[in-house]
Amino acid sequence: MKTPTILALAAALSMVAGASAADSASEGRELAQLAFSSVDQHGNGYVNLGDMETYRDLVFVSMDGDEDERITLDEFLAWDFGFAPLAEDRDRFVAYETAMKVVFVFWDRNGDGAVTPAEHRHAIVADFRRADLDDDALLTEAEFTNGFSVIAALRAAVGSDE
Repeated sequence: MKTPTILALAAALSMVAGASAADSASEGRELAQLAFSSVDQHGNGYVNLGDMETYRDLVFVSMDGDEDERITLDEFLAWDFGFAPLAEDRDRFVAYETAMKVVFVFWDRNGDGAVTPAEHRHAIVADFRRADLDDDALLTEAEFTNGFSVIAALRAAVGSDE
């Protein structure tokens, strides 16, 4: 069942992505920062694995449109991190969709065409550890926005390298 929190997050991400193009150069970073603040629900400037697990559960449920405990590629592509409108505005939708497909392939560890909760958990934990540059089991906003694989891939795809 989809929760109001998930829907509010999706709406917030979409609103940021749909902002005016006047400062489109920073929109990718703003989306990444919004994603970080969504995970950092305590507002303390960092996230730990527990924060990521809580957020991961919410994201998985929001991606699993048919509620069968499996995310298909179609469900994954239909779920928007907020980057799709930005990619369209920048005429980079093909790059965005390719980045999403690559992330999905990495998450789908057994290659069966669906991501299970266990595969999703594994991917998020691996991304967390990879992004944790100082190995302190905490992600700062900079570590998250620059090193968390899905965020980094989407920012690169839409040409948001600032």
